[in-house]
Amino acid sequence: MRHISISALVLGICLLASATLTAQNTTQRQRLEQHVYTLAADSLNGRQAGSPDAVRAANYITRQWREMGLKPLWNNDYRMPFETHGTSGYNNLIAIIEGNDPELKNEYIVIGGHYDHLGVRNGKIYNGADDNASGTACVTEVARQLLAHQGELKRSVIICAFDAEEMGLYGSNALAEYMQKNNLIGRVQLMVSIDMVGWLKQGGSLTLEGTGTLLHSNQLTDPELLGIPIKITSKRFENSIFTATDTEPFAKRGVSTLAVTTGLKSPYHKPEDDANLIDYDGLSLVTDYMAAFALRAANRHEPIPSGQVAPKHRSMTTPINIGISAGFNNSRLSFPTAAFNSKELLGWQAGLALQFNLKNKFSLHTDILYTYSRTPYPDPLDLYSNTLRLRQHALTVPVMLQINIGEPTFSAYLNFGGYYSYSIASQFYHIQEPAHAHTLPTDLAPCCTHQYGIAWGFGFRLGYNWNFGCTFLYQLNPLFEAVGMPRTLNTMSSFNLTYYFL
Repeated sequence: MRHISISALVLGICLLASATLTAQNTTQRQRLEQHVYTLAADSLNGRQAGSPDAVRAANYITRQWREMGLKPLWNNDYRMPFETHGTSGYNNLIAIIEGNDPELKNEYIVIGGHYDHLGVRNGKIYNGADDNASGTACVTEVARQLLAHQGELKRSVIICAFDAEEMGLYGSNALAEYMQKNNLIGRVQLMVSIDMVGWLKQGGSLTLEGTGTLLHSNQLTDPELLGIPIKITSKRFENSIFTATDTEPFAKRGVSTLAVTTGLKSPYHKPEDDANLIDYDGLSLVTDYMAAFALRAANRHEPIPSGQVAPKHRSMTTPINIGISAGFNNSRLSFPTAAFNSKELLGWQAGLALQFNLKNKFSLHTDILYTYSRTPYPDPLDLYSNTLRLRQHALTVPVMLQINIGEPTFSAYLNFGGYYSYSIASQFYHIQEPAHAHTLPTDLAPCCTHQYGIAWGFGFRLGYNWNFGCTFLYQLNPLFEAVGMPRTLNTMSSFNLTYYFL
């Protein structure tokens, strides 16, 4: 056994006390700068999820949390390991600051930001100082402020550093899925994602996306009420279908969410996103605002959720979607016995769109459309005169099984089925008088007002609300049943833009 001299022991105690005192005397701005420079250092090679460098980043974060006295959510370990696509080695970091109210302490506010980034690509390091070392630093210092006020907290606050966000929100999805399986997701009053908050001066304001999901949001977010001199830009809902943050897995489970960012002014997903470009005074102001916001939300007696989520976060697997649809069509006639097809003419249609979602990948789709179509009809005495027209007004109802390919809010689809059309009015007319006596009276109408056939189509779902589709209808029963009329079939291609409001 090695003996330690009294002088060496005293020196060690003094050094430890000095280090502790130094840590206590550092300002929040200095700590934020330290966090960002450490996490966005070249030595961490961009913190790619699943890499040894991501483990080193996680170790730094856990040291900071442990030193400030943050309590792990599970036992004595902050780490929440998870797998994605059969690959392990990913770790969320989860802590909790417990509330004190006998009832409200069992409700949660989740505050998180992802700590992973893109790693090294083509020999260049993507340090991700703004994306998202800034958010991780902010979450850490928000936790420090909340710990200082823990005695005042009514609700409990869960602190998260998510892994594998850049790969597809896998870390936040793992936590949301865990909470759902363990019947905890209903206790989450609010989930906040702090992602890219290091460019306040350049961005001009702090943007809060999702205030529409909060009941009486102004009472929670107004900077004057919170006593923080910061400019806020509020958006009721997240609306971009091309970007996503860690709010999404919670929002899709019905949780109120708030995405917090200073915007995309920084060198987003570029090697130039380095620590020296961060606005640290602005980052400290953002931290103060988020801590004050979290404290107010945790202590609010009434529920936080408004009951609404962003349209982009609604799943297409809800039982039914209802929308309005409009577009144009091209219609032509075919004469199978004569091996002859007429030319196409432009028409239009509009009406309702209904979609019954069976499973994630399958839907039953139908439209109820008022259609106006026109086609040339050959004059029996002059097949190439091109002066005779047939126009129809009809109610057309295609019913098709739809196969969805891709994510619910950004997908392609194929559909197959049939259609029924009821001809409300139809007539022949001449665009000019022919040079001879024609054999078809202009008041002749197709006697078969009931038309049916096969239908198929394809299209794209653009977000929850918008859909662009192409549908092709092939008539099976003859358009005319009168003696002496040739067998005539109608073929129509239509192009519709649909807006789903439900």
